[in-house]
Amino acid sequence: MEILKSKIEYKVLLEKQLNEVDLSPSDRLLCFVSTAASINNMDAVAAAIELGIEKSISSQIELYESLLQTYLFAGFPAAIEGLSVLYNYLQSKSNYSITLEYDLHEFLRRGELLCQSVYTTVYDQMRTNMRKISPDLDQWMIIEGYGKTLSRPGLKAKTRELISVSSLAALGWEKQLYSHIRGALNLGATVNECRSLLDGIAILCSKSRYTFATNVFDKVLEGVK
Repeated sequence: MEILKSKIEYKVLLEKQLNEVDLSPSDRLLCFVSTAASINNMDAVAAAIELGIEKSISSQIELYESLLQTYLFAGFPAAIEGLSVLYNYLQSKSNYSITLEYDLHEFLRRGELLCQSVYTTVYDQMRTNMRKISPDLDQWMIIEGYGKTLSRPGLKAKTRELISVSSLAALGWEKQLYSHIRGALNLGATVNECRSLLDGIAILCSKSRYTFATNVFDKVLEGVK
């Protein structure tokens, strides 16, 4: 369950967190805005967009990309509603459109490369398990998820993975959260960065959801020791 506040309250709380040093202001804000969209909190989305643009913390492209990728974990409604807030705020000033050639072979190539970087030593086993569950979903995960979406220009792979972690934490998907925390660490995120991004969960979600996220994070740390 999310904790509802006013847009002004979200803005004040987020701005206070941006001063913390464990995570860059831009990554923190992008994690926050994507997570807010994932749980359908458009007041929080608007607060983050306003703060990001007004304080030059995140560019239009970065905000656009962070909201666009929410469809992978929270569905098209979350991405559409979040991007609508961004469009309504920017109006004619928007300049974030990125048009890429739809190349399935390229999506497959770069999707496999990124997925291998995320899962490293457990990549082969993960792919085997996915094929058992659904060969179609296994292929879509690589082409649609890692190749078409998460390999797009506009955001670094590490930032995209941190955004994924934040959204999955808020949505309560334990197994996926565990995997993507490991993935963020594999892509170069520090332990402090991963732990710090969960601060946004404390603003947006209930205490029980924050506790859930920190418990999963602690399990990951136990597993990598």
